Formats: sequence, structure tokens, C-alpha cells
Amino acid sequence: MSSSNIETRLATLERELQRLKDVHEIEMLMGRHTVNHLMKNMARTLHFFALDEPTVSIEVGDRGVYVGRKALETLFQDQFGAAELKGNMLFPFLTTPMIEIAGDGQSAKGTWRSPGVQSVMPKDGKGEPDPIWLFGAYAVDFIKKSGEWKILHFHWYRLIKASHYQGWIKDQSWSFAGPLENSPDLLPTTYHNPYTTEFTQDSIPGCPKPFETYDGPEWQNKEQAEVWGM
Repeated sequence: MSSSNIETRLATLERELQRLKDVHEIEMLMGRHTVNHLMKNMARTLHFFALDEPTVSIEVGDRGVYVGRKALETLFQDQFGAAELKGNMLFPFLTTPMIEIAGDGQSAKGTWRSPGVQSVMPKDGKGEPDPIWLFGAYAVDFIKKSGEWKILHFHWYRLIKASHYQGWIKDQSWSFAGPLENSPDLLPTTYHNPYTTEFTQDSIPGCPKPFETYDGPEWQNKEQAEVWGM
């Protein structure tokens, strides 16, 4: 085997090793984000976002799209982070990781399906908390900043949020909640299709397709068949 062939093979192996390392680092990043997604630590999740990027964003169900550092600080510190600690519980799971690293290694896309449970205290703080089923999916764009992966665009697709006692057929009171109180200027929700007895299920978000360089978050709201040309 010629030296040029050996060098080519080594370069290919190095790229593949780096890709596998990047996938692992993104899985760990999302794991750390999920572990910190509780009332007491909510503000710390800001650390995982590319806050110096002007387009950094998060979309949660039908709450609207928060864009920019200041908007994300409002969400995690003043809204989610201001909730009563006693009695409230958030416990999301991460399943079915589908991660695609860009060919240039500087960005990535990922999708996870996520079942979860919550305990939600009444707003007045009186009485027992409501036990809640919460099922949905994440679609996330990542960017590598100084060798470290950060979240650039984060989208939570809320499929089911319902009382544990009544289930998602009888209790659809959480399906459409709208923006939180005292929200900053938000961009309109881009996609929200929660389960109701009238809904038609979409394959959104789908598994990301291989890509060479970052091409925007539009893939997140496309049907699986459209993304893959099926």
C-alpha cells in the first residue's frame, strides 16, 4: 500500500473518530441540559446555549419563539425559574437520539423523543399538585464554539400534556396554553400540533439528514418524507 493511500485512510479514520466524539459530546450536552431542567436549577441551563449568537432561540410548545440572550434569560430566570420550588417536579427523559454532524464539523442537528412526568402546584400555592403526563420531542441545532458544542436553536414539540388521572383523551386543557405572562416580544410559534381528538399526526420533527454546512432550522418543521425525499 502506498504512503498516499495510508495517509488518506488515516485522514478518513480521524474524521470518523472526531464525528463519533462529537456525537458523544452532544449526547452529554443534552443530558446535562435535561438533568438541570428543574425549578431549582433552571437558570443554569442558559450555560448550554450559544448566548453570543444573535439568532439563538428556544421554542416551547405554543409559548412563542424566544430569540436572543435577553429573551432566553427572561424565560429561564424570570418565568420558568421563578416558579415555586416546593411541590413542583419536572422529570423529562431523552430517548431515540438521532444526531447528524455537519460535514464541516462545525454544526449539528439532533432529534429526541421525550416522555416525561410533572407535578404542577396550583398558581396560588394552595392544595395538592397536579400529576401530569408530558410527552413530546426535541429538535435542536448545535454550533461548535471554540471547540465546545452549544445549543443554537432549541424546539420542544409538546404532543401530550394531560392529567395523570384523566389521561390525554379526557383532559385536553393543556393542549393550547399560549404565551406565558409577562413575556418579552416573541416571534410567533412556528409549529404546534398537540394531540386532540381531532388532530392528524405528523412525522415532525423527523430524523435529520446528512448535510455539509449549516443551513438553518427549517428542517425541524418538515415531515420526515420531505426531509428524506421519500
